[in-house]
This record gives sequence, C-alpha cells and structure tokens, in this order.
Amino acid sequence: MTLFEYISIATSLILSFSLARTLTNLAPIFASERRYWVHTTWVLGLLAYHATLFWQLWLYQGIEDWTLAEFGLFLMGPIVLLVSVSMLVPIEAVPDYRVHFESIRGPFYSVLIAMQIQPALLPYFLFDMPLSAHPLLLGPVVFATAAVVGLVGRRRSIDMFLVCFYVFGVIGGLFTINDHEALMETVRGLTR
Repeated sequence: MTLFEYISIATSLILSFSLARTLTNLAPIFASERRYWVHTTWVLGLLAYHATLFWQLWLYQGIEDWTLAEFGLFLMGPIVLLVSVSMLVPIEAVPDYRVHFESIRGPFYSVLIAMQIQPALLPYFLFDMPLSAHPLLLGPVVFATAAVVGLVGRRRSIDMFLVCFYVFGVIGGLFTINDHEALMETVRGLTR
C-alpha cells in the first residue's frame, strides 16, 4: 500500500461519515412546515462539496513524501466539512430550520472561513507552489471574504446571496477541476 492510498482511506472515511450523517438526517430538512430554503440550499451545496473534495483527492496521488503536518492539513478539509454539516444537520430534527440557521449563523460562517484554509495552503506545502503564483488561491480567498461578510452582516438578504454564491462556486469548481491532467500541468508549470 502506498502512502497516498493510506491517506486516501483516511480522507474517504471522514468524507463518508460526513456524507452518511448528512443523508441520514436529510428528510426532516425537506418537511414543508420546517423548511427554510437558505438552510436547505446550504445543505445541498455542502453535499456537492463532498464530491469536490473527493475528486480533488486524485490531484495529490503523485506525491510520495508526506509529513505529519501535511497529512493534518490534508485532513482538515474533510474534518471541517464534517463540522459544518453537523451544525447544519442536527441529529434531532428541529421545529423550524430558519430559527436553527439563525442560531448557528455565526459559528457556521466561522467554520466556512476555516474551510478555506486547506485549499489555499495545500498547493503551497505539497507542490512548493508560491502563494503569489497559486491559480487556485482566488476561490478560497473569495469564499473566505464572503463568509466574513456573512459573519459580520447578520442579515437574511446576505445569507440568501451567500448561499447562491457558494453553490454556484462549488458547481463551477466541479467543472474547473474536472480535467485533472490540465490542472496538474498548470501546477507543474508553476512549480518549475
């Protein structure tokens, strides 16, 4: 077993636990008397983000030497995703998901900010890519800034805008990272 396979198993276990937790508790979220479209859209967006993290995993298959710190940073993405879905999708159904979302808004946006650290720093540590030349740094910086706006703004209209912005970003990210070879060629060109 290669080190990448070992790391992939750890990552896949955390992602699968997060996905199972979300899907198991999904039915009450869609109940019409409890539903809040912003909350529901965040949950669906984070479900799509599971696919993004899993798909990005393959980008790192050529790395043979990992440090414990790099492994920890690599696992940070799935762990923070698990924390975020645990906040959004509690084990016990709540009577009103609007009230629930508004009660976790601050911590949730804080976790979204933390979620952007991993994709911003991984190429720097694993590919020795300078942060100034990192083409994928724009997404995490924009999403972290948007989450800060949500954290400070505390308005429903901001929440509505941010959830749409995030979902379109995740969907766009899935299309951007779809071609692993082209993305790896870009990374190799920046690290030479």
